[in-house]
Amino acid sequence: MSSTIPSTHDGHAPVMDWPTFASAYQFEDTVFRLTTESLRLLGESAFQDEVFSAFAFNVSLPSVSLSFDTLPDNKEQEYYPPDWSNECMEVDVPAIGQLWEQGYGKIADALGDLIDKVDDELLDAIDEGCLHSLRKVMIRLETSQAFASINTAARFWTLVTQVDADTDEEERLLDEVRQAATGAQLAG
Repeated sequence: MSSTIPSTHDGHAPVMDWPTFASAYQFEDTVFRLTTESLRLLGESAFQDEVFSAFAFNVSLPSVSLSFDTLPDNKEQEYYPPDWSNECMEVDVPAIGQLWEQGYGKIADALGDLIDKVDDELLDAIDEGCLHSLRKVMIRLETSQAFASINTAARFWTLVTQVDADTDEEERLLDEVRQAATGAQLAG
């Protein structure tokens, strides 16, 4: 991470909005790198022969969990959203947990400090900003072929979600980011 991370005299992150925080902590690049490496580790773990049908960033700020499902055709069978056969892969594969502790721990600590300091309005903006950043990371993962490190079902789907969230709305928002990325590639 950058040495230009803002801090107060007590070493904690100052109050800032999401774009400032995400930039200071290189949030999107860090999560992309950690997730890509996690997928590689997963493909080399005891789960190497497992066929995954879904992947989600499962968010409860400041934490981000890597959730996987193995039920084939879960959407068609109306197991939607899934119960996540592996809700916290960072626990199920200790090497992934260690990777995230080392690479995301400082971000989680700073984000936790920030959350404790802000009012409800700024908290909502940080929450939505973080989810949007994770949607952008998800599209980068999809387009970079990062999921090729694991066995995926023909109808593999991705999601950025929170507990008790409206899955249809979350899928719509992820689709918006996906379409914007496609439009940007076509324009570029």
